[in-house]
Amino acid sequence: MSEDTTEPLNLFPRWRQAVQDFLGEFKYGDVVTHDWLENRFGMPQQKETARMTPAQFRERQFDWLANIEAFKSELLEDHQVLLHSVRGEGYRWVPPHEQTALATKEFERDARRAFRSAGGRLRNVRLAELTDDQRRANTDAAAKISQLRGVARKALR
Repeated sequence: MSEDTTEPLNLFPRWRQAVQDFLGEFKYGDVVTHDWLENRFGMPQQKETARMTPAQFRERQFDWLANIEAFKSELLEDHQVLLHSVRGEGYRWVPPHEQTALATKEFERDARRAFRSAGGRLRNVRLAELTDDQRRANTDAAAKISQLRGVARKALR
């Protein structure tokens, strides 16, 4: 009689295993901490970054972004789990009954930011250095952005 001493297989990349671990350990409303995520991703913890060179820190940040975005994307697209950032702590599992309002609120914030940015870029052009046709194109573009902003604002009310 042989005893099975094999270890369970872990999914790779590590964020895939983190998805499975998350689904087994957390429930609606829970916050998954940065420490938990860093551990599952096999990354140095944030508190260890003071001892890193700038290049090591930059590499860690790229690794973090790649892992967390893939983790959140798989949870959302394959398991309909939305995670919302909790500043300084981690990510909260948004219950389904809160998801629509949160998604709409974030879209409105992002749309306002995009319209403000585009408007600023179109208003702050050295018009004296443009031809008449180029000034007209700039004015038309600014008017279109303004109209789109108004339409979006009305549609979201």
